[in-house]
Amino acid sequence: MPCIQPPSPDKVRDMKEESFIREGKGKLKVTIEGSETLETTMSGRLKSVEEVAEMLGVEAKDGKIEAVVDGVKVRMEKGKLELEFESGDRMRIEKA
Repeated sequence: MPCIQPPSPDKVRDMKEESFIREGKGKLKVTIEGSETLETTMSGRLKSVEEVAEMLGVEAKDGKIEAVVDGVKVRMEKGKLELEFESGDRMRIEKA
């Protein structure tokens, strides 16, 4: 059984949306909501819930992540990732 480590703000601070994406076949829709809404699509697929949980140092329960890491609310389930920042901006990455 893997050891669950506390969230590491230093690791999370340097992450970008590309940190959650694996190269490969598939299309992802990226939506950023802030003062204005930006949408784009890109090639690739999301990393698994377990991989993201390990990257963030949190525990995945029932194939989902719901945690706050360094002030960022992270919600993830298979095929969908949502980040909500302290500023109120939100970023969603999901299968297109």
